[in-house]
Amino acid sequence: MGGPPSSSPGSKPGRRGGVLLRVDEVLCFIPASVALRVAPPPRVTTVPGSPPELFGITLYEGVIVPIIAIGSGRREMVVCQHAGELVGLVGGHVVQSGSFDLVPGRADRVMHEGQPAQLIDLTTVYGRVLASARPGRWAR
Repeated sequence: MGGPPSSSPGSKPGRRGGVLLRVDEVLCFIPASVALRVAPPPRVTTVPGSPPELFGITLYEGVIVPIIAIGSGRREMVVCQHAGELVGLVGGHVVQSGSFDLVPGRADRVMHEGQPAQLIDLTTVYGRVLASARPGRWAR
């Protein structure tokens, strides 16, 4: 399987639903297939010995959810579904949610007010956390 499907040249761009965030001055996009809801900033508990990419954990609707910082902001949390689990993303400021025009030829980017938004690839973000995790005492 190759990259994301693209529009054919000269065709009208499609639309894609999701959430636009500004992360440290960069416009980013989380698809609606991943983003479940926007929630208030969580009360976060740090996890001793956790990788720096893991901001901490929080109790969200009765479930312990890992919180990953994708930027420096802390105004709200985007609750996402990844590999069957809930994950909270903090560090961005929600600009808008809805349906956005795709960048012609790029099904992985949307346009907002003439500016392209880059996709937040949750698989890559979460993979960085897992890759930098140190084994616990039980793994010796």
